[in-house]
Amino acid sequence: MNRVTRFLNLLLGITQPKPYFPEEKQVCVFNKRPILYRGFTPESVEFSIYELQERLQAQGFLRNISGQFDLDTEEAVKEFQKKNNLQVDGIVGPLSWACLFYPRLSRSHKSMPPELQDAVKELQNILYEEEFFKKEPDGYFDKETEKAVKRFQRIYGLKDDGIVGAATWAVLLGMRQRIDKSFPRLVYFLPPQSWFLCEQFLMIFCILVGVYHSPLPGSPPKWNTALATAYGLTYIVPFLLEYLPLKHSRQTSLPLLQYAPYVLTGIFWKPILNFLGTKF
Repeated sequence: MNRVTRFLNLLLGITQPKPYFPEEKQVCVFNKRPILYRGFTPESVEFSIYELQERLQAQGFLRNISGQFDLDTEEAVKEFQKKNNLQVDGIVGPLSWACLFYPRLSRSHKSMPPELQDAVKELQNILYEEEFFKKEPDGYFDKETEKAVKRFQRIYGLKDDGIVGAATWAVLLGMRQRIDKSFPRLVYFLPPQSWFLCEQFLMIFCILVGVYHSPLPGSPPKWNTALATAYGLTYIVPFLLEYLPLKHSRQTSLPLLQYAPYVLTGIFWKPILNFLGTKF
């Protein structure tokens, strides 16, 4: 029953792709394991706690600085997280740090005080070094900066709204992998919905190749029939891969090889449709 439900959801398009990184929500992967680096000492932890408490005190969430992550500090962290739409757990993870030290930036700011200009310049420097931003950083959040931010957000699965919030800052400052330079950069500039449509088009194309070049006896169907058949078969391939002993290729050197099962599905389209006809 579950398999039939999954098939109907895929066929009707009810199942939507989940976002890679929820907007402005904190995901705590490591709660007890700190980020380690050469020179890391217990004094590093003490300094971080003092720095955290000073920032919480400056923003009115904490009264006294104790140097210990005590109950008052935890309650202050939770209040800060609640106010800034973060996961309220009292754990100071990457998003909480980013939200504490980096302001929310967008083109909607009518005035740019010096602290905001410094943050914009740091943002532009990161985007410039990674070739998202073409001109020299100047500290002003203009249209070109917004376009660069949107391109960055699309590449790393963030909501491409051009607003630099805690999630975008956290990814900018290191919560990401290196970009695969072997993949065409033009694809990164497309919105995620376009990626899905391009992949769907490629699946249909591969099935049509198999349909019109099938060595099995019989004439191929008319174009409109073949197109409708290919679209329907795109939802059959995942189930075939699940039950057939086929190895799904993930080699980056042969990226198109992962679409070989779709060509095979096109070649055997008649037996597959006959089999489905007997089952349903």
